[in-house]
Amino acid sequence: MSFGNVPKDLSFSSIAALRSTASKSTNGLFSANIRTVGSLLQYEHSPDAWVTVQDVPVPATQLGNSYTLPAPIAALSLNLDGSVLAVSLASVASGSVLSILTNTAGFYSQQAIPLPLDAVGVTTGSVSLSETGQILAFGSGSDNGGLGAVWLYANIAGVWTLQGSKITGPGEIGLGNFGSKVSLSGNASLLAVSSSGEGTSGAAYIFNVQYLANPVFVTKIVPSPLYPDAVFGSDVNFSADGSTLAVGASSNSSTNGSVFIFTKIQGQGLWTQQAYLPKPAGFTTTYFAYNVSLSADGNILAVSSSANGVIYYRSGAQSSGANAPWSSGNLLPLPYDLVGGFNQYSAIISQDGNSICTSNTDNNGNVGASWIFTQGPPETWTQNGPGFVGSGAPIAATVQGYSVLSGDGKVVAVQDNSNQALLWIFV
Repeated sequence: MSFGNVPKDLSFSSIAALRSTASKSTNGLFSANIRTVGSLLQYEHSPDAWVTVQDVPVPATQLGNSYTLPAPIAALSLNLDGSVLAVSLASVASGSVLSILTNTAGFYSQQAIPLPLDAVGVTTGSVSLSETGQILAFGSGSDNGGLGAVWLYANIAGVWTLQGSKITGPGEIGLGNFGSKVSLSGNASLLAVSSSGEGTSGAAYIFNVQYLANPVFVTKIVPSPLYPDAVFGSDVNFSADGSTLAVGASSNSSTNGSVFIFTKIQGQGLWTQQAYLPKPAGFTTTYFAYNVSLSADGNILAVSSSANGVIYYRSGAQSSGANAPWSSGNLLPLPYDLVGGFNQYSAIISQDGNSICTSNTDNNGNVGASWIFTQGPPETWTQNGPGFVGSGAPIAATVQGYSVLSGDGKVVAVQDNSNQALLWIFV
């Protein structure tokens, strides 16, 4: 379930009619033209200023349906329309290693995926879904004592089926934690894999997985400038079109962190470093690039840090393509309802590049919260309503965060990080 798109020329009278006749569209929560403020007020951008429209009750779904998982959560991934949520579980030695939640008439039903037979030891995983939600990559940097591995699955007639055997890092140096992060391109033809513990600074790998049972190794990436203990591969993210790969190095140059951008040379199939993006000048933070997220065309990049989210733009991309230069980085506004210090470890951008979901695990005494920001006019970001906070946990300090956003920007999934094995889905 998701709220429908609201036409830009929608009048106040038609808003009232829409609310009275279509419950799915009563709240344009993530629309760039309708913004929720507080729990009962809405504002419409009509056309050049935000003006108040009638008060309406908040649908129960906006408050977040909660779900209990078989084990504490390691990572989440939503598909394009938010109809499928993949959940990798932490510290699994037997039983289910993944839970797949599928939207059925507004409620997400769960399907368990067992630990692969060729997994070795305790598994803590990362996960990435294709746009359709029918293919997923599951990585475990802890497999086989830290060598790590990745597995590919496909949903065949409603059954998630392992494709081929596990993938390991060709030429991996030491215990690299291969699979600590994974990312599929939108059509699941390309796979990026982090090996953040490899060597002295980390590495990343690209595979062609057009034929899931026979993945083809493409290249291993070690960029420059890369310093010792850089944790290159703190995150990896392919743009949906597969043209651009962003890789975070959250401890590069001490605790400064940086992002590396890679693009493919057309006609040659070779991947090359296109940009090195340090944190903005004068910006004091840690864990910069712990999380990176690209728009579908690879031209807008959202980067997390412990202090704030940062947005980069590939300028002139329409005329210069993937090799256009990048901006120096703009800070997202801090949430207006932030309570306490900011400790933001996620920043996820929608495919159209106009919505960003951020989260703060320390908000309000470690309860945590997540927020949506929308872009408009270009390069201007505004908070779209109050933060999302899931309720109903046995222990209030759920440390909610590490949220993910569907590709269309209409569904948010939030995990608890207090080992209560809970998540909330907001639509």
